[in-house]
Parts: sequence; structure tokens; C-alpha cells
Amino acid sequence: MIETLRACTIDVFGTMVGTALAEGTPLDGDALRPQSNVVGQIGFGGSRSGLVVFYATFAGAGFITRMLLGLDEQTEPSKPEVADAIGEITNMIAGSFRTRMATDGDAWAISIPTVTMGSDFYMTPLTDGRRTMLPFRMQDHEIFVELVITTAKVRRA
Repeated sequence: MIETLRACTIDVFGTMVGTALAEGTPLDGDALRPQSNVVGQIGFGGSRSGLVVFYATFAGAGFITRMLLGLDEQTEPSKPEVADAIGEITNMIAGSFRTRMATDGDAWAISIPTVTMGSDFYMTPLTDGRRTMLPFRMQDHEIFVELVITTAKVRRA
């Protein structure tokens, strides 16, 4: 699953943002708390369930927004434009991940994206599942994509 999410992220940035990503080493658990100001997240469900979370700084999110909207380097995108762009990039990564995970006939679904903007915060899902952070470098900016897989609960009658 991690390899699939990594490949989806690289493909989306190559195709939609027009930039190559340099990969870092994936980290399991809470070992890394990315310095981020803009976080997009999407829930998914199928044979497994969890979250895809995208992290960027304001500068990184602004770069992505300019590339998606075709703005020049001097144009500062508005906060609503940045929120829309990060929601869309999160949606493209999670949608590609869902499509690839559903190739074996398993039905997978994703939620709509949620974007949070601010400073000095970190997303902590209410789950005891497994977390893996994928760090990337996009030109001068670090971005992160996290996969959270929830632990299956056994229901007793």
C-alpha cells in the first residue's frame, strides 16, 4: 500500500503540477511531525480503511497553487485558492490510490477532502492504526503524504 501511495503521489505531481518529486525515507509511527501550515485529508474505505493526509507549508502550498492555476511566480494566490488547490491535489492522490487499490475487484470509496490551514498544528487521527509518513522534496519545498490504516475491529454479537 505504501508503494502504491508513493507512486500515486509522484504521478500526480508529474502530471498535474508539472514537477518531479525527490523521495525521502518513509517513516512509521509518530516519529516525524512535519512543519506544515496547510493539510488536506481524505478518508477511504474498502477492504481496508483509513486516511490519506497531505502536508505542505504556506510557501509549498502557494507553489502548488500557482502551478495548478497557471499563475506567474510573482502572483500570490488567495487563501481560498490555496485551500482549493490543496484539496484538489489531496483528492487526486487519494483518488488515484483508491483506483489502484480497487483493481482486484474490491470496492473502495473515498470521502470529500478537508483542508485545514494554520500554524503549529499536527493532525492526529482518532485511531490506533498504523501510520506511515512519506517525505518528498519539491524544488525548495518539503511536502509529506501520510497513510493511516485503521485497525480492523472485530464486532461481537
